[in-house]
Amino acid sequence: MNGMVLSAMPMGEYDKRLTILTVERGKISAFARGARKPNSSLLACSQPFSYGEFTAYAGRDSYTVTNAQISNYFPGLREDLGRLYLGMYFCEFAEYFTREGNDEREVLKLLYQSLRALESGKFPASLVRRVFELKLISIEGEAPQVSACVCCGHKEEGELTHFYLPKDGAVCAPCAQDMISRYGRDILTPISPACLYAMQYVTGTPSAQLYRFSLKKEALSEFAARVGQYIKKHVEREMKTLQVLETMGVGEDEVENAP
Repeated sequence: MNGMVLSAMPMGEYDKRLTILTVERGKISAFARGARKPNSSLLACSQPFSYGEFTAYAGRDSYTVTNAQISNYFPGLREDLGRLYLGMYFCEFAEYFTREGNDEREVLKLLYQSLRALESGKFPASLVRRVFELKLISIEGEAPQVSACVCCGHKEEGELTHFYLPKDGAVCAPCAQDMISRYGRDILTPISPACLYAMQYVTGTPSAQLYRFSLKKEALSEFAARVGQYIKKHVEREMKTLQVLETMGVGEDEVENAP
């Protein structure tokens, strides 16, 4: 099976229980017997981020890994504590959404490309984080409507000027004016063309081509804020790794260093 280890938990004295996101069988639980022994052939492949070909046989409730050929460990992530934890957050986020038996290849592609982008150091961590979150939730069928007005369906470029969180989408200028006159300005959030384009690009672009754009400081800050609000609304679970990231300030503080 082709896949990536999302998490690893010690079991007993020498074993590990792995959660692996696979191409063929979605998210699976698998035991790596003896993986905690110093001379174990499964030692290296039983770490989060390990990506490659896993040989395993199915048991009643889980799999048992017997061999693995790992093609990428993402070693660069381990050189920076902040990006290491952000990568672990990506894995936890993916683990939350995926299921055994589902076709999760698009999530696996997204996770792999996002870890590569994070490891490269070429992008602000805040950009990689919000692109990953927005794309994953889009894959899961909960993408925001950013190509047409959620009120009237208007699609003309340049006319989408606000974002309406209760309806999960953009609003055109005439509808925004009407809503503001009825309910006040606080009901809507202005959205810049750069932020709107970024959201359109992420939701409509294949994972392999996602990390081919950049945002200036102000647009990146806005993009991070809009996606953050959207994720907070749609993701009920509080990720454990996210609590660590917020303490460290990783994934948002690099907005200050954006071009």
